[in-house]
Amino acid sequence: MLYGYARVSTSRKDGEGDFIQTTVSQIEALTNAGVDLPHIFEDRVSGKEKNRPGLNSMLETVQSGDVIIVWKLDRLGRSVRNLLELAEILKSKNVTIRSISDGIDTGGALGGFLMTILGAVAELERETIVERVKSGIQAARNRGIQVGRRRALSSESCKDIIKSIECGERISNIARRYNVSRATVYRSIANICHSP
Repeated sequence: MLYGYARVSTSRKDGEGDFIQTTVSQIEALTNAGVDLPHIFEDRVSGKEKNRPGLNSMLETVQSGDVIIVWKLDRLGRSVRNLLELAEILKSKNVTIRSISDGIDTGGALGGFLMTILGAVAELERETIVERVKSGIQAARNRGIQVGRRRALSSESCKDIIKSIECGERISNIARRYNVSRATVYRSIANICHSP
């Protein structure tokens, strides 16, 4: 039996309630590879997480002789150790892994060897990307560029909020005036109080 596994790293949604990351392209690749839609398991969680309900469910379902197809090996695990542990578990169940993008089939000796090498390369690539991102963020900060989300209220607005509170104005009225949540007003006050 063919089974498929698809994963994206987050379950966050945008302002309209749609997922920021989708498994659509992965599921399309899996069905094109011959996996029936009801046999595709999916997760919306980082590969570093040990508790992945879709993966756990699939592992309980597969039996000897089954094949698990993934779009790419990094969908199964984010670290070489995790990927190899999973491959060993599946090997003990006589279940093979087939990766569409990587062209790997663990059914043979060469496939298992290649999976180990590609898993190591994928982990090195992820670490390199993380280092580049950190370096880029630090370089931007050094140039005075704000990194991350822009503040909802300017420093002048925060000073006005403090004066308004001192004059007895209610937080809910201030929040309405600035078109922000009460939590944002409270955070702004806390930031001013804790700033040096």
